[in-house]
Amino acid sequence: MKRRLLISIICALIGLSQAAVSNAQPAASSAPGTGHGFLIDKHIAAALTCAKCHTESTAKAPDMPTCLSCHGNTYAQLATTTGKDQPNPHGSHRGEVPCAECHHVHMASVNMCTKCHANFDMKVP
Repeated sequence: MKRRLLISIICALIGLSQAAVSNAQPAASSAPGTGHGFLIDKHIAAALTCAKCHTESTAKAPDMPTCLSCHGNTYAQLATTTGKDQPNPHGSHRGEVPCAECHHVHMASVNMCTKCHANFDMKVP
């Protein structure tokens, strides 16, 4: 429900209907959030299309295996890659946290660890 509301708001702001976003594969350069320094800009710079991540519909967030196909292959490998960071954001006591809990491609990402740990001052891309 929240996601649909967010999509509706974004679509209204950029002048698209939700149906157009759900059914079409827009050019990545016109994706919501483009030009604001969000992760969408890094994905566009890497020449990725919307369909690379949104395999079912642009209205549905990619699942964790889709993210991991480019970012580590497995959650354990991703945790090894970010192991130099202390605390390791992917070495969580919560286990394999879904990518979208922290990383948002079309809007600002969040540090979900700070919900409980006020001293975790990590920058979340």
